[in-house]
Amino acid sequence: MAIQHVFSIFRLQPAAGTLVQQLVDAISRAAQEGQLSAGERLWSIRQLSRELGISTFTVAEAYDRLVATGIISARRGEGFYLAGSGQGRPELDSLPPLPAHAFWLADSLYEPPPDAIKPGSGWLPPAWFADMGLERGLRQVARSTSGGELAGYGEPGGLPALRDYLVRELGEAGLPLSRQQLVLTQGASQALTLALACLTRPGDCVLVDDPGYCNLVIGLPLHGIQPLGVPWTPQGPDLVALEALLEQHRPKVFFTNPRLHNPTGASYSAATAHRVLQLAEKYDFWIVEDDVCAGLSASSVPSLAALDGLRRVVHVGSFSKTLSPGLRVGFVAAERGVAEALIHHKMVYGLTSSELAERVALAALSDGQQRRRIARLRARLAEARAQTLSLCARQGLDVFAAGSEGMFVWARLPQGCDGVALSAEGVKEGVMLAPGALFRPGQQASDYLRLNVAYSAEARVEVFLAQHLGGLQG
Repeated sequence: MAIQHVFSIFRLQPAAGTLVQQLVDAISRAAQEGQLSAGERLWSIRQLSRELGISTFTVAEAYDRLVATGIISARRGEGFYLAGSGQGRPELDSLPPLPAHAFWLADSLYEPPPDAIKPGSGWLPPAWFADMGLERGLRQVARSTSGGELAGYGEPGGLPALRDYLVRELGEAGLPLSRQQLVLTQGASQALTLALACLTRPGDCVLVDDPGYCNLVIGLPLHGIQPLGVPWTPQGPDLVALEALLEQHRPKVFFTNPRLHNPTGASYSAATAHRVLQLAEKYDFWIVEDDVCAGLSASSVPSLAALDGLRRVVHVGSFSKTLSPGLRVGFVAAERGVAEALIHHKMVYGLTSSELAERVALAALSDGQQRRRIARLRARLAEARAQTLSLCARQGLDVFAAGSEGMFVWARLPQGCDGVALSAEGVKEGVMLAPGALFRPGQQASDYLRLNVAYSAEARVEVFLAQHLGGLQG
């Protein structure tokens, strides 16, 4: 770079803020105005320091900030370059739009337009977690923990104090266990993936709820696993169909969501739970129990793990529905040998889980307010559920398991309506729906929608449904 080029970009003034920020602003402005080109090599730290008469530490800090924000890139052994602008790949602009299939619709729920509403989402609105003690928990962790304590990876099984908390909570719910039987994970999704890695091999077949958790049924084939769907009733899986599948295929694992089922909202009856455990003994398979919504249920029905004593059940839980989905803190409870295998796979695939997130979760859970917060959350969900059921009645949508609780309503569309087509129209209008095909193995056709009650009472949802249901029939 020529000296005159340096001074045409940098006009450092003592009264115009810190030198670091002035350097950052100058390079950012030069990139926007075209004085620097995408991919252009920048001055070395020593060169720019010498030309401007400033400290190398000042230049290095400015470059670090620019790298962190993606404005420049650092190439080891070569120096610093202005990052690419995204140009140079014109073929991307000419690609045809993605088709309105289930995978695209699933992704659209995570990246909606800024003003979209999300009646098809799988999580609660961020505002609902405002009083969950997270800010206080963050402050407490900051006060009580030195930076050095958080610099390491933490224990492979997860924060011991949080595992001890779970030992007490699960024990109160009828599941006695030890800390060594608990593994903390990066959310329930990682827990399910680890269970899959421990209990299956490529080429195996497993049973899943049909409909069931969309990330699981979509992801299983990516691991070389064949998912076989067990039809659902308002009392849980169809027991006759379940035994027929067990007799024919002898699967290794049944992945199931017995409480406040996603997407239907139904829960196992006591009779169904006992029969499923009997079948597990008879046909020698594992049950992976996805119990992430347990905290939202006022029912006293015990978990499958509590009934089984972790003999054949691997129990998955999470704080995403009762504390914050953003913390990504989940857990697995299992018999000791399985827990050790889970830790091994956890370390191989992603090392330890976030001790910082686990400390914040523990601080929020231990402040003495959590039971009151959960009671308020359940009451708010019950009110939103009543409003959503009224919406369904007005729009002619039949509801599966209408007498259930929790955040999901499984609503059947009028005859002839195409749920995927309806959801594609919703994407265009900023109403993000979840068609039933998302939740079925192989994304088979379905005439249902999953509605999240926390979002479905918004007026725009009913306006959209009223406008489009009739037009998509026939």
